Amino acid sequence: MIFLAVFLFLFSIDFIGHSFKLLNREIVDSILTLTSNPFIGLFIGLLITALIQSSSTSTAMIVAVVASGSIGLPEAIPMIMGANVGTTLTSTLVSLSFITKGSEFRKAISAGVVHDFFNILIVIILFPLEYYYGVLTYLSTGFSSRLVGSTFMNLQTELSYSVFTKPIIEVVSQLMPYPILLAILSFILLALSIKILSKFLYRSITAGSKEVLQKYFFGGPYRSFIWGTVLTAGIQSSSVTTSVIVPFVATRKVSLKQAFTFIIGANVGTTLTALIAAAFKSEVAISVALVHLFFNLIGALIFLPFAPLREIPVYLAKQFGKMAMKYRISGFLYIILTFFIIPFILISFNNDDQVKRELMYEIDNSGTSYYKKVIVKSYEEQYLSHWFEYDKLNSPKEIKNTPSRIFEVNRRNKRITFDSLSLRLGQLNDCQSFYVGNKQYNICVSNVLASYSYNDIALDSLYEFTIQYEGENQPVTSILIDPKQNILISKQVFNGDSFTYREDLIQAKPAL
Repeated sequence: MIFLAVFLFLFSIDFIGHSFKLLNREIVDSILTLTSNPFIGLFIGLLITALIQSSSTSTAMIVAVVASGSIGLPEAIPMIMGANVGTTLTSTLVSLSFITKGSEFRKAISAGVVHDFFNILIVIILFPLEYYYGVLTYLSTGFSSRLVGSTFMNLQTELSYSVFTKPIIEVVSQLMPYPILLAILSFILLALSIKILSKFLYRSITAGSKEVLQKYFFGGPYRSFIWGTVLTAGIQSSSVTTSVIVPFVATRKVSLKQAFTFIIGANVGTTLTALIAAAFKSEVAISVALVHLFFNLIGALIFLPFAPLREIPVYLAKQFGKMAMKYRISGFLYIILTFFIIPFILISFNNDDQVKRELMYEIDNSGTSYYKKVIVKSYEEQYLSHWFEYDKLNSPKEIKNTPSRIFEVNRRNKRITFDSLSLRLGQLNDCQSFYVGNKQYNICVSNVLASYSYNDIALDSLYEFTIQYEGENQPVTSILIDPKQNILISKQVFNGDSFTYREDLIQAKPAL
């Protein structure tokens, strides 16, 4: 029965994600490109995870997008934070199955939302630290570099439903081609599977004895934390373990305080399997998995050792439980607003505020001439922009629907990064040395222009950089940029006195 209940649970989770994808297939695919604003990235991660009901799947999707070069790790981190909040929806949904049972509902909803409040509090603490100081970025990249060295492999992973649940889901979808009915059915199956699972787990583990459960599993905060970590790592799903705990609290077998420390452990345990899986893929996969691990581990280190701090999310959850007991509709409103309506509205408004620029370049590559168009998407006062490059155009008016590549331009702390090229905005003749394998090359500030008119475009504060490899007969690259607006003005590659490649900005819309 436990095995069947676990299968039914996993099936219902996949079923929820499948039904939401049928409702709007374009949401998940298009929403990942709106990450220039870290705050909105947070809600993107929350919304995607709430829609597909799996933080593991949403994290894998984020890994794939980072590995493709569409977004960078710093932009993925807020999405990982949001995914941690979004995955708490499962236990909150399970608690609603007790809505007709009076005081049991109050305790169940408290157990469901304590996971929410815990992750929200961690986000409140870590989001500013990441935004201003890049704490999680430095931790994850530092550790991943030590684990795999400087080798970077392309991530090749196919995201799909479970091998066992996918055929059944497809058959049911064909028999019932109504997404909203599929979603309702999946929620019913979710609640049913958790009730069966909690009932038979309680009997098999404790032989029906509440004392055994209290003594061996919840005898202290650290014991319940360890059990939460171990069981979740073994089951490979925090949704299962945190949802099973809801009926235990509702029926007073476990107190909310004891359940909370178990949930802290479940948060840490769910990251371990992802880290093991990522270890066989790429450095970026490891970095994203490490972000997931550090986010939850830091949260555990903040709350677990200090009893007064542990009381904060527990108190908030109890107060919410009392309100939900008084106004039953508040539980449904909380879920709909927190996990769906508010994130979707914020993302939609943010997309409207997006600034788009069109840049046109003329290319001369060893005598072959063509054009390149770049659509730059960014937000006012934001340090990050995404460049959608349409290469090999025969004329400036030629239209291509699919970009040749997507990369980001990032400016932070007197440093601007074009794709993988990092440039320091220093003084004249300020140089930096880098290595590619055994080859060393230097990037130097060769000129700083207070104002400049280029192809009838008035610009100011331009920096010219010279890139040169050590050794004889090595090509020299000259790059002219406007760091104020994150715009590449020109790029020239010289071999001796003649250039082998030349790229010049000839048009900018809207006007720079």
